Amino acid sequence: MNPANRIFFVQLLTESKLLFKLALPIFLAQLALTGLGVIDTIMSGWVGTDDLAAIGLGSSIMLPVFIFSTGVLLALTPLVSKQSGAKNNAAVTLYLHQGLWLAIPLGLISLLILMNLDQLLDRLSLSEAVYRLTSDYLFYIAFGMPGVALYQALRFFWEGLGTTLPTMWISFLALLVNIPLNALFIYGYGVVEPMGAAGCGIASAIVMWLMFILGILYAVRAPLTRSLVRFKSFAWPKWRAGIADILNLGVPNAMALIFEVSLFSFIALFIAQLGAVVIAGHQVAISFTSLAFMLPLSIAMAITVRVGKGFGENDQQAVLISLYAGIGFALFVGGALSLLTYGLKEQIVSIYSKDQEVLILASTLLVYAAYYQVFDAIQVACAGGLRGLHDTRVTMVVTFISYWGLGLGVGYIMAFTDWLSPSPMGVQGFWLGIVMGLLLAAILLFVRLKGQYYAKFSG
Repeated sequence: MNPANRIFFVQLLTESKLLFKLALPIFLAQLALTGLGVIDTIMSGWVGTDDLAAIGLGSSIMLPVFIFSTGVLLALTPLVSKQSGAKNNAAVTLYLHQGLWLAIPLGLISLLILMNLDQLLDRLSLSEAVYRLTSDYLFYIAFGMPGVALYQALRFFWEGLGTTLPTMWISFLALLVNIPLNALFIYGYGVVEPMGAAGCGIASAIVMWLMFILGILYAVRAPLTRSLVRFKSFAWPKWRAGIADILNLGVPNAMALIFEVSLFSFIALFIAQLGAVVIAGHQVAISFTSLAFMLPLSIAMAITVRVGKGFGENDQQAVLISLYAGIGFALFVGGALSLLTYGLKEQIVSIYSKDQEVLILASTLLVYAAYYQVFDAIQVACAGGLRGLHDTRVTMVVTFISYWGLGLGVGYIMAFTDWLSPSPMGVQGFWLGIVMGLLLAAILLFVRLKGQYYAKFSG
């Protein structure tokens, strides 16, 4: 190995360690946050299939609303990391303040949307029990939306500074508190009547506000953040000097996430006519794959921080090393998840339900998940790199074409018609569409990332 290659290898190894150090707490945090939904699914499933179906449908409807505000506020991470790399502490503080101001209307709008979805539910072919449980779940969880939006602004601020441990600890505490709260409101105790799946909404809302309170306590006390928070001189909303920057990066980023997440949500709506067993089987498969996706997503978020910092320092070599290490790491993880999902599919689905029809369908859907997990890891890593380079608009277009055009469009055709298959494939048609959509997204985003890397440092 010649000296130049040896130096590059050492830099790559060092960067991989830094990425792992950043990504592991994010992964554990995301695991805990996703675990909230998994716990809701499992504990509701123990009540009955109607409750499991209500959680599946309710969470599928809620998720795009939650993801939009999260996607907008996620712009704080690359903005803060770039200014941190440039040693501009005043700009870091400004972005935090503007992010918190922006979180307030985002949270309130989310609350109003979730409280007024009965017209949507009226259009679905739901049993009376599933309709009531879903409507109640959405109503109660809506009260937590402002709290979680404010927390996300704080979280993406400190993650932009390169610290991820507080996110992990707060998420773990949220998960621990959620379990007894779920038990209280789902099964009832003392004066609290059992509410089934609807009780998950109350528990989740309480936990969301708890996370915000813990986030404030950390931000004002931690040595890394307290000098940057400056709540005593809180900046008023400033459009040109902060909010516009967040929206310019955040809205396309949010829409890209919406296109991916809503793919699964729309599938849940389309298959509602196929019955509670199909909804429940789809939810079981989505619950596990969402949990597994947290690992490549965490790597992508770490890539954003490292690339954003190198971008702020105008260090082309640092950005290149971060991209090589990050995408390689994501590729390895995607392959490992694929093998795990395929090899343990029966054991995985048995955790969620005792209904044999649900188990058989969920196991089949996990085979499709095993096919797409490598592509999913590549596309999310590339999207993380593009976000670090402050490029999110093309990601939005790519995800729209890949997920709604190919994934949802072709999936619908295969699910309900015989145009592309000998007979309608039902929910499996949608999952085959997901495989094709993620493959296209991985290819297009990799090409875009390569082009943007050279464009950002060309002279």
